[in-house]
Amino acid sequence: MFKKKLKKNNEILFNVKSNENFDDLMERPLEKKIYWSYLIIYVLFLVISLWKLYDYQVLNYEDYKKKSQNNFIKSEVLFSKRGIIVDRNDNELVWNEDKENEEFSKRKYYKEVGLYHILGFLSYPKKDKWGKYFTKEYSGKAGVEKHFNEYLNGRLGKKMLKIDAHRNIISQNTIVEPEEGKNLKLTIDLNLQKVLYHALSDYIQEDGFIGGAGIIMNAQTGEILATVSLPEYDSNLMTEKDDAKKMKKYFTDKRNIFLNRVFLGGYTPGSIVKPFVGLMGLENKIITVNTSFHTTGRLILPNKWNPAKPTIFSDWKNHGTVNLFKAIAQSSNVFFYIVGGGLHGIKNYADREGLGISRLYEGYKSFGFGENTEVERLKEKAGLVPNQEWKKKVFKTNWNVGNTYFISIGQFGFLTTPLQVATALSSIVNDGKVLTPRITFLSKTKVRKTLPYSQKNINLIKKAMRGTVLRGTTQVLNLDFVQVATKSGTAQIKNNTKNNAWVEGFWPYKNPKYVFVILGDEGPIKHRSAAVVMRDVFLKLKEEGVEGYFSEQN
Repeated sequence: MFKKKLKKNNEILFNVKSNENFDDLMERPLEKKIYWSYLIIYVLFLVISLWKLYDYQVLNYEDYKKKSQNNFIKSEVLFSKRGIIVDRNDNELVWNEDKENEEFSKRKYYKEVGLYHILGFLSYPKKDKWGKYFTKEYSGKAGVEKHFNEYLNGRLGKKMLKIDAHRNIISQNTIVEPEEGKNLKLTIDLNLQKVLYHALSDYIQEDGFIGGAGIIMNAQTGEILATVSLPEYDSNLMTEKDDAKKMKKYFTDKRNIFLNRVFLGGYTPGSIVKPFVGLMGLENKIITVNTSFHTTGRLILPNKWNPAKPTIFSDWKNHGTVNLFKAIAQSSNVFFYIVGGGLHGIKNYADREGLGISRLYEGYKSFGFGENTEVERLKEKAGLVPNQEWKKKVFKTNWNVGNTYFISIGQFGFLTTPLQVATALSSIVNDGKVLTPRITFLSKTKVRKTLPYSQKNINLIKKAMRGTVLRGTTQVLNLDFVQVATKSGTAQIKNNTKNNAWVEGFWPYKNPKYVFVILGDEGPIKHRSAAVVMRDVFLKLKEEGVEGYFSEQN
């Protein structure tokens, strides 16, 4: 009965003919194996999904958060303004120049006044080939730009950019404001600098020197008022690097264009050391103000190994009878041979004591020769004062009296810098105070040491140097509107085929405030005195009405 009823119902429901194969229309139940397979896959999918969600939201939330943000957030540097550099009167020497489509300011330098060596140059921030900055700071490469780099640079800023999938900027926000660098005021007087530059430049060109150096310093404070080293490079060109041909010439020029001769040039001083030797002689009672020697233009030192061939120490001329004043004014070599090395077994002279190498060495060192001046931050050369140990090391032989004679007139391996000479001379002007030179107003006047020399003897040396202008080798500086005291010098170099020309001095004579040092580097044997440079400086200052430098009370 049941089967008949079921058959009837199915015929009605599916409207099929009684003779159709109904078995194909019947539902077949799933096998257990297939059922469990589907269930296991479902459960695994659910477990994996839950684990991933836990990983994203709990275990590695911060990492995934950063990755997500980096997909649409980009950080960029905001460049700071580098501090400008001004002279003592606030004249701009180095400044910034902004241009369209430039992310940072370009650096510009005052031209053609001999300041490039002291100002230096820098390199700009640099990008890699993908346009990302791999150096983000200005980087000073020489001079003040290098040695005050951090002070001038300031602090970088930062901004965040929101970027869509097409690399378009949607929005931007500054999160760190850039901090401008500090401005730097130098002790340089731009007007004095210009005058010194043109006077020195004319001298070295007209007299055939390969280069030159000049420095004017306030002897009472250590402030460097003007400093020129020639030849020089162009700071604008070295910073922009926009003329490869000219830059190549800089690096191949045999005159050593990148050498700052004032701070880093090592030169034989020659006769400009004589005031210092004179002061040592007075202090050590080797001579007095009344001491005089009769000279014949040379000293003949006996040769005990070959009497027929004595050693001759020549003077540049026969000065006759000389005392301290005449010896400095006319630059007598023989007088200072005797003060430095003494007389022992020399014909026509009684034996007498000289300073000797030990006292000469210590005396030179006391003035600052052969050591750094400790000039404010800038790089300098210490120079060299020869002694017994130096000769033994270099020449493998012992010191002799002839070496002492030569070091007494600034020869025989003696090396110094114009900066060092100016500092040493300022100690005489300052009545024994050795100052630290400075180029900015960030530091204050500093007395490195005070020399134990009597005021009486210091005044005698000042008087002798004034005599050089009145009756000696620098009469070109005998001007009616300023009283100057000097000592000139010539040092033979290149196997006596070339000369270095020197002059050192101070003014005003009665109330000294300023010192100067001028050097003509590697010139011909015949040339004018370097004193003509300062004559031209004084005349130009007078012409321009710069009276402040000539006042006795200034």
